[in-house]
Amino acid sequence: MSGRADPLATLPKSPPRSLPIDVFAEVIPSLGRLGSGKATYGKLDWVGGLKLSSDAEAFGGFSGLVFLDESRFLAVSDRGTALSASLRLQDGKPTGVWDASMRSLPGIGPEVAQWRRDAEGLAMRDGKVCVSFEGDTRVVCYALEGGMPVRIAERVPLDASIDAANRGNRGLEAIATIPDTGPYGGGFALLSELPVNGEVLGWIVWDGRSEAFRLPQSDGLMVSDAAFTARGDLIILERNFSLLGGLVVQIRRVRAGDFKPGVIRNAELLFRANLSDAIDNMEGLDIQPQPDGSSLISLISDDNFNFIQNTLLLQFRLPADR
Repeated sequence: MSGRADPLATLPKSPPRSLPIDVFAEVIPSLGRLGSGKATYGKLDWVGGLKLSSDAEAFGGFSGLVFLDESRFLAVSDRGTALSASLRLQDGKPTGVWDASMRSLPGIGPEVAQWRRDAEGLAMRDGKVCVSFEGDTRVVCYALEGGMPVRIAERVPLDASIDAANRGNRGLEAIATIPDTGPYGGGFALLSELPVNGEVLGWIVWDGRSEAFRLPQSDGLMVSDAAFTARGDLIILERNFSLLGGLVVQIRRVRAGDFKPGVIRNAELLFRANLSDAIDNMEGLDIQPQPDGSSLISLISDDNFNFIQNTLLLQFRLPADR
């Protein structure tokens, strides 16, 4: 326990609305506690990063991330709050944050039990932002105004088998909108945090139907988020913490041609880091396609409202030819 007050208690109860907050940003020039200066990490090129902080009690615990345009982003926390803010960019690198505000997600307030507030994943579809929840397994889509979710627009029906496989604190963790280029275009890929028999569990949900898929778990790491590239590759963010191994974060890719129901055999490692890289508990991931065919990959960390952890926003580029 961090001893901090419930962040939702600092947000308005009726009517819900966005509250401006100040967010402070410290530029991260490169990964590594001594500043390695490396340009490439695995198959990803370093773009830039920020360590974010705020005096607002509700700030922190971010588990899902999505960019609404080049600089405007939305993040959700495991307490059911939403942060909307814009990056300051210089030569394509993040240098600060401005115009930040927070609110509780529509339909969530202090009276809602914590296990039902646990927003984990974010994805955009048809101009709405869709949130996957852990604990009380559900997917809810919200209408946006001014970069903030303002009302419930849709509840995505889920098969009973998805609900049965995702109970408790290691349930539905990631949601990703499938590009229109594939056979399941416009649908969602959902992934569970809890592996079963050494396999990551996922579901393709589209047109009122769902089909399960699974892929081998890697070194005991668990899914924390996922997103698709423009050409249909599924990018999966995973992490784990142990007393012996410390914190490990990695990103794997399932090529578009391998993404299908059933068993997925091939998942390629793109990036791997640990505490020596000054990484934190990275839980949110988003991908923005770039004009040159590359993919801008953004990560945000969940500080668990713990003073010994940080909220980091990191950006990498995956070149089109890798």
